[in-house]
Order: sequence, then structure tokens, then C-alpha cells
Amino acid sequence: MTARSSILDRVRIALANREVVAHPGSFEGWRPVMHSGDPTEQFTEMFEKAGGEVVSFTAQAEASLWVRGFLADFDSLSVGELARARLNEDVEPDDWIKETDPSAAEAGVSFAFGAVAETGSLIMTPQDGRRAQLLPPVHVVFVDQAKIYETLSEGLLALKNELHPGNNEGGGLPSAVGLHSGPSKSADIGQVLVKGVHGPGRVVTVIVKSE
Repeated sequence: MTARSSILDRVRIALANREVVAHPGSFEGWRPVMHSGDPTEQFTEMFEKAGGEVVSFTAQAEASLWVRGFLADFDSLSVGELARARLNEDVEPDDWIKETDPSAAEAGVSFAFGAVAETGSLIMTPQDGRRAQLLPPVHVVFVDQAKIYETLSEGLLALKNELHPGNNEGGGLPSAVGLHSGPSKSADIGQVLVKGVHGPGRVVTVIVKSE
């Protein structure tokens, strides 16, 4: 018997009669103070502190028209499938959106699964395409007010429940979930803060309020 086998045998013997301890489940980490008690206001405050921009509308049609006007200043766009549906929801569809490769687009438009109030973060899934979320220098993101969660754990659990309905344990998350907290920033070189180094330098969140 090798030394390794001897050690493992002793471990197995020591554990044989021990009671199995149930998994404690998810751990609730530290939570910042909710300044206003309103998740939407908290998200807006945190997102803007990180350099992001937030606009809110009471209806999808108003939001779509505003975004169309905002995007009119850009010559090339990369629009995700879910975001494209939002842009054409409750307004007259048109063909002005010409799909451009995200690496060459001046602006990208996406639809977020939700948002996290405590950190001011958007929960982005790969459904609309990760390249459209990361490569264009300007990123416009739709998010429903009803899906602004107080904590990250609440948001991720809601995402798992939506993907795996009826599963009490929530199932698994997508292979790539992004948390976007404002524009990309880096101070790696000379401690000089530069925006847009590893992603969009301008991020605009468009909140559509629940009716």
C-alpha cells in the first residue's frame, strides 16, 4: 500500500460514522444601505455614480421613440434581436435599422434581463450577443422596471427561475452572464482613469416603468 492510499484510507475511516451535514444553501453577503428604499432610485443613483446615464419612461412606445431619436446621430448600429423587438414595439415598424458588425458599429443596443439596485449593475445575458454589448463605443440598454432587484442574489435567482420554471433549486445560469456597472474604465497605466478601454465608454440605461 502506498503512502497516498494509506492516508486516504484513514480519511475514509474517520468520515465513515460522521453525520452528513446538509448544504446551507446560498449565503447572504454584505448589503449596502438602500438609501431611498426604492430599487429604481437606488439603481439610478449607483449607476450614475459609476459614470452611466439613466432615462426612464412610463411606456415602451415612449422609450422606443426616444431611443430611435438618440440613435439617429449614429451612422452604424449593432442591435440585438430582443432590443430590435423593443424598438418596434407599440410603434410603426420601419427598416432604418441596418445591422452592422459590432466591431465596426458606432453604437450597440441590447436588452438586459434585469438590474441590481445595490450595485447599480445591469444583468446581461448572451441572448442578444456579447459582442454587441462590449465592442461598440456607445451602448444603449433597455431594462424593465419590474426587474430591478434589490440584490445580486435576488436577480440571479430570478434569472435561473425564468430559465428553469418549476425547478425549486432554480437550475443553472447561462454560460456567460455579464454585470455591467456603467461605462468601461481602467487606470492600469500610470493610475490615469480612462473610459472605454475594455468596453463601451458610454452606457445609457433606458428604464421602462411597469404599467
